[in-house]
Amino acid sequence: MTGSEDEDDFLAFTPVPGVASPCIGVCRMRDDDVCEGCLRTLDEIAEWSVASDARRSAILRRIAAR
Repeated sequence: MTGSEDEDDFLAFTPVPGVASPCIGVCRMRDDDVCEGCLRTLDEIAEWSVASDARRSAILRRIAAR
């Protein structure tokens, strides 16, 4: 099996998240420990890559409330 086949297998079984990251590439933490660009906390940023779509939606609602 070649590397390309391994990558194809990986992609076939890796779900694509339905909730996109709010990151806009402006990664600076404010004095209140919230990112200036996406308005997430460090904990929310760290959690994002493993969070379910439901959890990501909850984070986005918290961002909107900030």
